[in-house]
Amino acid sequence: MVKDKVDWYLDELVYEMEQRIGKLVSIPTLWRSLRFCGITRKKIQKAAKERSEILRGVYLYNIGMNYTAEQLIFIDESAKDERTLTRLYGYSPINTRAKKSVVFIRGKRYTILPALSLEGFIAVDIMEGSCDKERFQTFVFTQLVNIIFILFLYNYLKFLLIFTSFTLSYLK
Repeated sequence: MVKDKVDWYLDELVYEMEQRIGKLVSIPTLWRSLRFCGITRKKIQKAAKERSEILRGVYLYNIGMNYTAEQLIFIDESAKDERTLTRLYGYSPINTRAKKSVVFIRGKRYTILPALSLEGFIAVDIMEGSCDKERFQTFVFTQLVNIIFILFLYNYLKFLLIFTSFTLSYLK
């Protein structure tokens, strides 16, 4: 039951158990029983349902074999918005993450487009609302390309821009 309901509170689990098996246990008893079974409360890790662990592993292997950390520049859109209340903690076995697939709901948002390297932010654009294709391309081709060219002249290294699938869609 806990595996399917990782983000439920103990009182919700107690009620669900009573409904399923007809026995009422106290919250402390349930907590001790979960602990005895190796299930502890921890922060929930949100994971995209579309994610493929095999493809992700191949991708990371290829980057690790062909580039040094100094050559990597990461670009990703990040935003702050008025999301619905989601629970941050859940239960799972010891040494495993509490994971739950969730639907992301947006409200008013502020967006940041950072380009990060080992040196920190090398370019950034902050805007109210969502980023569109034109704004993203302007950021990449004006700010970022100029900085990478300067870094190339200074270090004589080629750089790999790593886009998320979301930001990569802006370049199509």
